[in-house]
Amino acid sequence: MSQLLGKELTKELFNLLKGENVASKLGKAIVIVTVDDKGWPHPAMLSYYEVVAKERSRIDLAIGKTSTTTKNLRRTGQITLLITDSGINYYLKGSAREIKESMEGVSFMSLFRVEIEQLLEDLEPDAVITSGVTFSRPQKKEVNAIVGKIFQAIRSEP
Repeated sequence: MSQLLGKELTKELFNLLKGENVASKLGKAIVIVTVDDKGWPHPAMLSYYEVVAKERSRIDLAIGKTSTTTKNLRRTGQITLLITDSGINYYLKGSAREIKESMEGVSFMSLFRVEIEQLLEDLEPDAVITSGVTFSRPQKKEVNAIVGKIFQAIRSEP
């Protein structure tokens, strides 16, 4: 059963999401959920290169500007992030607003700012979380360059 922790990231979670040592999180995904125009949950995944906590009460997200997720956020402003990895499992519910329709240097990405409404932790002593969602990406120069540009653009926002 999840436990409400408040409206701010814990110190541990803020340190995980503040955009430092991001290379150690390569291949780890953060699942996000929005609500589509028919009322259904719409899942998507972001990498740690697309999610940066600027303060304990807000997180910036880089999302493809023509994606269904972006359309949902523009319409409802509601989002849930699932931050799960070995030994941790948080649900972050928030209100999102678009800060930039096209991010500098990566015009195909939009920047959203999420104000945290609820932070929940869901851990069971007899069901230990051993990993989160992971992925593998071919190490191609052009892909790495784009990922790097997205990360720099999101980090440079105040």
